[in-house]
Amino acid sequence: TAEAAELVAHFQWLKEGEAVATAALPEIEQELADVLIYLVRLADRLDVDLLDAVERKMAINAQRFPPAPTPDP
Repeated sequence: TAEAAELVAHFQWLKEGEAVATAALPEIEQELADVLIYLVRLADRLDVDLLDAVERKMAINAQRFPPAPTPDP
């Protein structure tokens, strides 16, 4: 959606390690809220339980991207 694009625009051209301007945080907060509103409305219309969907996706991601082994001390 346009809302997601407006949110991403705040981060699109940041360089590695560069922080978002503090002055932009209120606008970013509003864009995050817009994206969440659309997401929740869409999930409701499609009868998707977002918490269940997130749990399933996290389980898939855990299989695909297991934590790196830690070296023995």
